[in-house]
Amino acid sequence: MTAIAVAPSLGHRVATTVRVHASNPWALFYTPAFITLGVFALNYAIWRTILLAAGDKPLAPDAFDYNGGVTWVMFYLVVVAVQAMNQTFSFTVGLGSTRRDYYLGTSAVFVALAVTFGGGIALMAGIERATSGWGVDGHFFAPGFLQSLPLWELALMYALALAMLMFVGAAAGSMFVRWAATGVIIFFGVLAVIAVAAIYLLVASSAAGPVLTWFGELTPLQAAASTLPVTIVSGVAGFLVLRRATPKG
Repeated sequence: MTAIAVAPSLGHRVATTVRVHASNPWALFYTPAFITLGVFALNYAIWRTILLAAGDKPLAPDAFDYNGGVTWVMFYLVVVAVQAMNQTFSFTVGLGSTRRDYYLGTSAVFVALAVTFGGGIALMAGIERATSGWGVDGHFFAPGFLQSLPLWELALMYALALAMLMFVGAAAGSMFVRWAATGVIIFFGVLAVIAVAAIYLLVASSAAGPVLTWFGELTPLQAAASTLPVTIVSGVAGFLVLRRATPKG
């Protein structure tokens, strides 16, 4: 009897990449989650210390309204994306996955992480509201104007922002896989030059005012949705770089 080899389906090959990433949940999920909770705990301790020091003296109503601590996890996930690709690319391609399979699976993992962390932050914001700001009128997970947003909108807004940052990380990760640290340095150097050049052109053409006015008129969800072009461009750029990367033994 002659055996007939059946090539694995695209879904199976992509799932292989997902499983490889999922085999290291500490780097992808637990570490950023626990450190975010740690940053929150430090903020809570600071709030309690301020209240203790104030004694009977009243604080301003918005004393603990503004906090950027939750952004830590957002930017840390850029690093997570770079590390995840560096640690798994050669191994996964060595298992027989193509670069396309690997990038599709990796993209699925990054989208799942963005949705998970976005939903998790919104859940914590809901607890924050239900406990009157953790009993001290503090706002960590939904600071400032985000306090009044519906939780579903908050989750979607965070997920969109996180997806953008993760795919910027995917582009940087592709640069690292192909050209090591030099590629990442060049990548972020080019991003910095583009950002400065864009600001200069806006100011030089007197367009900065209208652009800021337009952006200020967007709702928080519209502002988050405006990150989609950056997410898409970063995702495509990451694949174009990765398709010529050489696995390292």
